[in-house]
Amino acid sequence: MALRGWSHFAPDLLVTVSGDLTELADIARFRSVCTTWRDAGVDAAAAPPSQPPWLLLPSSPSPLFFNPSEDRLYRNIRLPVPAADAHRRRRRRRLSASPHGWILAVDPTDLAASLLHPFTGSVRPLPPLPAFFAETDDLAWDLSPHSIMASCGEVVLVCALDPLEDSWAPVPAMPDCNVSSINYAGGDFFVFEEDACRTTIVDSITLAVTAVIQPPPQVDLPTEARVVVAGEELFLLVKSKWMYVFTDDVDFSKAFCVNHRSTNPAWQELTSIGERALFVDPLHGFAVGTTAGFTNLESNTVYSVTTKEASRSSSVKYSVSAFNLQSRTSKKLACRLNELDTAQRGGAAASWIIPRVNEG
Repeated sequence: MALRGWSHFAPDLLVTVSGDLTELADIARFRSVCTTWRDAGVDAAAAPPSQPPWLLLPSSPSPLFFNPSEDRLYRNIRLPVPAADAHRRRRRRRLSASPHGWILAVDPTDLAASLLHPFTGSVRPLPPLPAFFAETDDLAWDLSPHSIMASCGEVVLVCALDPLEDSWAPVPAMPDCNVSSINYAGGDFFVFEEDACRTTIVDSITLAVTAVIQPPPQVDLPTEARVVVAGEELFLLVKSKWMYVFTDDVDFSKAFCVNHRSTNPAWQELTSIGERALFVDPLHGFAVGTTAGFTNLESNTVYSVTTKEASRSSSVKYSVSAFNLQSRTSKKLACRLNELDTAQRGGAAASWIIPRVNEG
């Protein structure tokens, strides 16, 4: 029987195969074979299955993306450039990701800001950040469908996206706070102050404070802490100061959960989150279901990233820690990331992002 090319596979078979693909990268590879395969993968691209989180590594000269589920580094994803900057010499923007699929890019020279979507190539210009953002490397932020909220520590700012405002404005309900992270979920911004382990919930439309979640009485302050928002649940992960005496591994000594929509929210100590995994970085925290069959991802586990600077160079090493909530044990994820040395880029930390082909 004569050999036939890749384009001669039965269309029905190609549609069936593309519908079984679970990774966004695999869908892209499938559709890049030829026109026939691209047409067969239209439905798969329009409504792709849920994707495992990737890591944005702000390395120099170009950022890297790491997919733990595939154990693969992506070196050649070109980030879009705002039209206003197209004529300028290439700049080293400070990059930080949101799990909602967007990256905030800030030029350290003039604080020009923009939102970049690495998986669609879209760019949303923003007003420049105020001058006092240049005085610190701290930058907490997240975005809703209507606005973006940002803070460099002591003041919380917001900028409407549709239509785009021409400047940032302070949030009147939060004139004095020490913000460490901002998460958007379900119509609200969750503004977390790590030094007090306190979470303030702000309506994303009215910017009114709808609730203030005080820390559990069992938490000794100050401590290292992260928050995760998952539906009506708010998780608090803490690491006591005494743990640094014995180990510098990423770990958490206690975990708590509260229904943030309850009229009388009460923290409960946590040992299980079921068939879910939590992903945390200094900027955000979110939950992902593990029933989708993502490789290398375990249930009831917290995934975080550690950055270690080399003592005699400007390079850094990244590693992912998997902390089991039931056993309270931590292990370093065995992956190619452990073998990588990269040049650090402008003080930005590694951050999680969920790949998306829609911009909602």
